Amino acid sequence: MPTVRTPAFCTQCRSRCGCVAVVADGRLTGIEPLPDHPSGEKLCPKGRAAPELVYHPDRLTRPMRRTAPKGAADPGWVPVSWDEALSEIAGRMAAVAADHGPEQVAFSVTTPSGTHISDSIAWIERLIRAYGSPNTIYGTEICNWHKDFASRFTFGTDIGTPDFANADCVLLWGNNPSATWLARAVEVQKAMRRGARLIVVDPRPTGLARRADPWLPVRPGTDQALALGLANLLIERGRFDAGFMARWSNGPLLVRADSGRFLRASDLVPGDLLPDGRDDVLLAVDAEGRRLRFDAGRGDWLDGGEPALWSSIEVATVDGRVACRSAFELYAEAAAAWPPDRVAAVTGVAPEALDAAARGLAEAGSVAYYAWNGVGQSPAATQTDRAISLFYALTGSYGKAGGNVPGGAAAFRDIAGGDLLAPGQRAKALGLDARPLGPGLNGWVTARDVWRAVLDRDPYPVRMLVSFGTNLLVSQPDADVTARALAALEFHVHADFFLNATARHADIVLPAATSWEREGLRTGFDSSLEGLRRVQLRPPVVAPVGEARSDTDIVLGLADRLGLSDLFFGGSADAGHDRVLADTGLTVAALRASPEGLAVGGEAVLEAHAAADADGVPRGFPTPTRRIEVYSERLHDHGQRPVPAFEPADLIPADPRYPLRLGSAKTVAYCHSQHRNIASLRRLMPDPVVEMAAADAAARGLAQGDWAAVVTARGRAVARVSILRDLPAGAVFGQHGWWVDGPDGSPYDGSHPLAANINAAIDTGRSDPVSGSIPLRCSWCEVERL
Repeated sequence: MPTVRTPAFCTQCRSRCGCVAVVADGRLTGIEPLPDHPSGEKLCPKGRAAPELVYHPDRLTRPMRRTAPKGAADPGWVPVSWDEALSEIAGRMAAVAADHGPEQVAFSVTTPSGTHISDSIAWIERLIRAYGSPNTIYGTEICNWHKDFASRFTFGTDIGTPDFANADCVLLWGNNPSATWLARAVEVQKAMRRGARLIVVDPRPTGLARRADPWLPVRPGTDQALALGLANLLIERGRFDAGFMARWSNGPLLVRADSGRFLRASDLVPGDLLPDGRDDVLLAVDAEGRRLRFDAGRGDWLDGGEPALWSSIEVATVDGRVACRSAFELYAEAAAAWPPDRVAAVTGVAPEALDAAARGLAEAGSVAYYAWNGVGQSPAATQTDRAISLFYALTGSYGKAGGNVPGGAAAFRDIAGGDLLAPGQRAKALGLDARPLGPGLNGWVTARDVWRAVLDRDPYPVRMLVSFGTNLLVSQPDADVTARALAALEFHVHADFFLNATARHADIVLPAATSWEREGLRTGFDSSLEGLRRVQLRPPVVAPVGEARSDTDIVLGLADRLGLSDLFFGGSADAGHDRVLADTGLTVAALRASPEGLAVGGEAVLEAHAAADADGVPRGFPTPTRRIEVYSERLHDHGQRPVPAFEPADLIPADPRYPLRLGSAKTVAYCHSQHRNIASLRRLMPDPVVEMAAADAAARGLAQGDWAAVVTARGRAVARVSILRDLPAGAVFGQHGWWVDGPDGSPYDGSHPLAANINAAIDTGRSDPVSGSIPLRCSWCEVERL
C-alpha cells in the first residue's frame, strides 16, 4: 500500500498543533509539522509519540465487565459486547434517575485542554445535561476556571486571545507555553524576534524566564500581592491609561461606605436628582464635584461631562448623609498598601525588578498577557485573577490590537447543551450552596464534594459514576478518600485508552479511540488571532484499534438507549457539527473535502466594547455595569472582596516542621497523568523529580539524582532531586500524575506505584471560597533523603 499523508491536527495538548499524519500499510507511522497551518510550525515529543500511543500493547480494545468484588486483587475482567455494555450502563442510569433523581449519577470528564477528548467534550456535556445531572467532576477549579470564568468578574469575558503578533510587550504570568502550549511559545518567540519585550512572572527559572527582561521570581501563592504592587507603581506614577479606565471601567462610580454598594438614584432624597429614583441609574461625579448619572441598563451616561476616577464625597440619601468614594479610589488604596519594600518582603521580588517591570509595561504601546495554572491553584485564586486582570486593565490594552482580544472569528453555535439542564436540577449541584458564584453554576463540581456525597450521603447520595477519561486517584489529592469512594459506588463506568489506576475500580470499562482513529471538529486555533479563523475537520487517519470507539459514538449510543436521540440530532454527529457551523457558511461536507481546514470569512473583532448598538450606544462589556468592573458588587453581595486586597490570611500559614514552599510544575514530556507508559517519553524523564535550589539541597545532604521524600503534614511522595540553577532558595517543585510503576527496587515499583504522586501530599483543608481551588502550588513541605 502507498504511504498516505493526511493534513490533521494533534489533540495531545492545548496547542492543537497542525500536522501531517503519515500512514504506511494502514498503520500510523508518524506525524510531521504542517508549517502553513496556524499552529503547525513545530511539534513536541508528545505529538511525535502518536504511533506509540495508538499501538501501545496495553491499549483497551474491548468493553469489559468486572466479575470479582471491589477490592479484589484481580477484578476478573471479562469481555462484553458494545451493545451489552451500553445497554447495561443506560439501564443503570435510567433506573437511578427514575428511583432517586439524575443528580445521584455523577460524571467525571478529563480535560479537553490536554487530552484527545477535546473532539467530544461538547457531546459529552450535552449528554450529561440532557440526562439531568448537575454533577460533573471536571477539575476546572484547578485548571481553566479562573482565566475563563473568574475573569468575567472583571471583563465579563474570558482572558481573551493574546495578539502576540502585534504586541509591544508580552507578559507571561504563571504560564510556561514551552512546556504546555508549543504553538503559543512559537508566537512568543516571533514577538521577541520582532522586538517585543518579554516579562515573565514565575517562581521557576524556565527557558522563557531566563530570556525575560525582567524575570519576576514570585514566591508560590503570593501573586496577588505582586499584581497589587505593580498596579500601585503604575497608579502612583500616573503611568496607566487613565482615559481608558475613566471611559471603560466602573472606576468612577461611587460606592457607599455604609453598605458597600453603588450609590443609586433610588438612594437619593426624592427630587434631589431623579424624581423616579431608578435603581439601575448609578452615580459618579466629575472633577468639579458635579453629579453624573450612569444608566447601567444601557451602559450609557445620561449627563455630559468627564467622570472623575478619584472622588470622595458625602451625599444626602434616604438613609441620611452617607460617605461615598469612587470605585477606582478604593482600588488605588488597596494597591497603595503594597509599596515595593512590602512586595519584596512577601513575594521575594526585588524592588528593582518590580520597578523594571512597571516601567516596561508603562512604556509599551500594547501589552498581551496570559496566566494559567500557576496562579489558579491556591486558596486565593479568584482574587488573584481579579488582581492580575485589573492590573492588566490599567494598561488599556484589553480588546485592542496587540492586547488580549475576547471572542472568536465567527459565530459558532454551542451544542454543549447548557440550556438542557433545568434550573431545578442545576440548583442541586454539589457545593453550590457553599460557592454560589463558582463552577457549580455550570454543573462542574469538585471531587471532594462528590466523595462526601458518596461516603456520607451529604447532602444526598451519589450512587453511580460515569467517567470519560480522568484518573482521579492521581490527578487530584485525597487519594485515600477517592479510593474509599470508588469502592463504595453502586456502579462505576470508565472510558479510556488504558486501564489506569482509577479505571481498575470500575464495574465496566470502555475502550476509547484516540483522535487519530476518529473524526474531530476544531473551530479555531487560538494560538493567534489569525488562527481563530481556521476551521478543520480532522479525518480518522487509521482504523480504530480493536473495538475502540470515539467518545462521541459512546455518547450517541447512550443517548439512543436513554430515549434522548431527538436531542442529539437524530444520532448524527454530522448533523450536530453542521449545527455548530450553521452561521459560518461552512458545512461538514465542505470541511471533509478540505482536510487541511478552511478559513471563515470573519475575524476576531477589535475593541468590540466600543461598537455601537442600533441606538448608537456603545456595547460596553458584558458585566452588570457594562464596564470593566474595578469594583464587583456581585462579589460584595456574596460576602467576597469587591476589590482585590491581599491579606496575610490568604497565604497558607508556615509550619516550622515544613520550612520549604511546595509548588508543582509541568514538563514537556507528559501531560497530567498521561504518557508515562510511552517508552520514548519515559526516556526523556524516567523518574519523578523534585526541583530544589543548590543551597536547600546541600543543607539537607542531598545531591543531584538522590532519591528523596517530599513530606507534608498531609502525606509524602518520592522523587529524585533535581538541583535547578537560579531557582530561588526556599521553594521546591514536584510533579503530579505519577502512577505507572518504576523499575524494580525503585521507591515506586509495582508494590506501591502511587508513591511518586505529589498530590498525595497536598492538604485540601483550605480552598478558594469562590471556585473551590486548592493549594496544589502553594503548600509547605520538607525534603528528606530516603
